[in-house]
Amino acid sequence: MYRLHQRAVAAHRTTELGRRIAIAVLGLFASRAGLARADHAMAMSGHHHGASEVSLGVSLEAAEFDTRFYVGSYQGIAPSVGWMSGRIGAIAAIGLYHITENGLSRYGFGDAMVAAHVTAVATDAFDTGVALHMMWPTGSEIAGLGMGHMMAMPSLWATWRSHPITVHATGGYSRALISLDDGHEHGLMPLVDPMNMQELTWSAGAEVELGHGVRVGGRTAGGVPIGPGATRVIGAGRVAWGTPRISTGFELQLGVAGDPFTLRGVVDTALRF
Repeated sequence: MYRLHQRAVAAHRTTELGRRIAIAVLGLFASRAGLARADHAMAMSGHHHGASEVSLGVSLEAAEFDTRFYVGSYQGIAPSVGWMSGRIGAIAAIGLYHITENGLSRYGFGDAMVAAHVTAVATDAFDTGVALHMMWPTGSEIAGLGMGHMMAMPSLWATWRSHPITVHATGGYSRALISLDDGHEHGLMPLVDPMNMQELTWSAGAEVELGHGVRVGGRTAGGVPIGPGATRVIGAGRVAWGTPRISTGFELQLGVAGDPFTLRGVVDTALRF
């Protein structure tokens, strides 16, 4: 009965998600920067082959989830700082969350992430390179905010452009930096950004420039477990506006497989110097 009650509450909250997302758009439309997630957005955001630059940003997200064991929602804000010089770059980010799971409300930090990438090939139409994401267990595993151990995520990325279309894709490998035979198995975690303890990751997407700095597009991403775990897939639609110094985007994401979330909205803004 409690489980059924929680599902009913989750269904009711779905109507609240749109309101939260609208608040996020209004509150952060002029003040954001990129969050370092596995899609390597910074590496694939365009040409960065010139002088050094620093970016500052913030990302705001709101989501509903309904998994086998947990029902609830979360809201998060994640500041980030990035640096690029020629073909190399790095970015660091950490999220602060309010999460409600099975009726219990908590606040806390998520896992901190540092990422670095190198562009190996750069032409007017095509860029490709390598990236490495590292996650530190700063978030509480009990609260569903962290993995409970370090993660290493090397990957390859590529971007192709033919105006007004840009296509991008990534492929990678993620692994917990602990012994996988020590009995520490938690399935897809954390609730705020679920992944397996060992998996192959992928993403693919495209966007179209509409003029005046406006771009629209879509993407899909996921992970396939190596050993125990569950396949996870999301789909997303995005609209963004940008200039050489500032960019702002809104993305609506749908959990397709693996119960990563039911629905998630993300607003992000980056300011480059």
